[in-house]
Amino acid sequence: MIKLHYHLAQLIAPLFLSQVLSLGAQSAVKPTTPSGTTYPAKVLCDSLIGQPSGVRQRLSQYSELVRGRQCVVLSADPTKDLAQLINGLPDDTVILLSSSTTTTMTPSPSVTTVAGKTPVNYLIGSEILLKNGQDIIGAADDGFEVVIMPDKSYSNRYMLRVGDYVDFKFAETKDSNIRHITFRDNSPEGHTLKRVNSIVYGECHNRRLIMENNVFHLTESIGVRLECRGTLDASANNLRTGPGLLFANNAFKGESYSLISNLDFIPLEALAVSYPGIKHQSEKLTVIDNVFQGKISEVGHFTLGSGSRMNIFRNIIDVDNSGTTYHEWIMGHSAHKHALALAGLTDEYADADADSDSDAEPPLFNVAGNRISVKNTAINIDGELKLALACNHLQAVKPWRQEQHKYSLIAIDPFPLAGDCKKPLRFHQRATKPQSAFCKIVNTWTPTNGSPAGTISGLTNLEGQFYFNSASCQTSTSTRISAAIKGTTVTMTALGIMTTLALLLNL
Repeated sequence: MIKLHYHLAQLIAPLFLSQVLSLGAQSAVKPTTPSGTTYPAKVLCDSLIGQPSGVRQRLSQYSELVRGRQCVVLSADPTKDLAQLINGLPDDTVILLSSSTTTTMTPSPSVTTVAGKTPVNYLIGSEILLKNGQDIIGAADDGFEVVIMPDKSYSNRYMLRVGDYVDFKFAETKDSNIRHITFRDNSPEGHTLKRVNSIVYGECHNRRLIMENNVFHLTESIGVRLECRGTLDASANNLRTGPGLLFANNAFKGESYSLISNLDFIPLEALAVSYPGIKHQSEKLTVIDNVFQGKISEVGHFTLGSGSRMNIFRNIIDVDNSGTTYHEWIMGHSAHKHALALAGLTDEYADADADSDSDAEPPLFNVAGNRISVKNTAINIDGELKLALACNHLQAVKPWRQEQHKYSLIAIDPFPLAGDCKKPLRFHQRATKPQSAFCKIVNTWTPTNGSPAGTISGLTNLEGQFYFNSASCQTSTSTRISAAIKGTTVTMTALGIMTTLALLLNL
């Protein structure tokens, strides 16, 4: 069977190559809009009257965001291409997708809607190109959800795109918001002319992409894939800091699918961010309070350049990543599966960056308050990077995978992340019993399927130490300290000793 797959890959590879080459050509040419297309009227957001309740709610909810700007309110129409309508609108437009519709549109019986809500489908026949400052906000009435999905003739690789192949377009600095939208990668008929590669695809740009309160139904595609092949020192000019991301309160639901008789596949990836050529980018990338469920091979794959940092806080990952992806089937071999993959500096990065030096600072990942439950490995480490690990709950067969032995995983003091472990209390919520500094940041590890793996199983080059404790923090101080230190240090450095002293002083 492996040999059959290999020969099949040889036949299909040229087709994939032609698609990649055609993609480069597509990036250089902007799509044209039919001359007969009628664009909706733009109205000052503050002057909108007589709108459905869902639109009124969003205008009130985001009053600061829309004040003084132009708004367009759309209704679902199966005869119109939503992408054409949006692509014909100017920069800095607020696009509100109402739950009003010109005709009755029923969801496909093969997909599951949000419980208790009626889907209102907006169909696209081409890619949505999100312009500088454009916002797309779902504004459904109670009991409805706004859904963007391709039509059955869809043949583009992506559903929504932002940015350029290597041009950052530094003059474009306005945030773009995508909020309250449900995305599906299949048509109402359950299939498209060609498989969608990614629902959202981002390249190089100089603005912040804000994605909040969206739902992604994954079958054949990657959910959100953001990558930039350009190089940039984000610290050289505070007006040229490259692509930013706030990814918050979104939900991913992965579902297995069949492309070939008797063969079921699982989605490849939920969220990928790859900016290896962007150096010294700080406080620009945040993935927070998201939920990942269902069948997904890999939840998050994050690659950063020298001196950059990323925050990954309070996400819930509860996925079954057992199964085969379409990519694995084509290649004829299985790939390692994990919840999160963190990637830093490698020799390949140094060769690609002519300005890099041997003293380049590894990127920093702040990972706090996440609950991770997967069937295989929790966290995969590639290259040299720094990691601050606080108050995470890991449940898997193995907590770590680090196969590139020559690159160090550098443990960073987790105590500054204590405040990011839980959501801030609202005014009507009562504070719980105060915890010691250690109890606030300690991680927990639970092996599954009878695994004997310990808290650092899979790590081969760790500098410093991580704090894990399988027991409750109600035990004595001495027990907590020994549990945190015993068996959790591969390489004890000055950092590890100083962090331990800080631990003792804060108890």
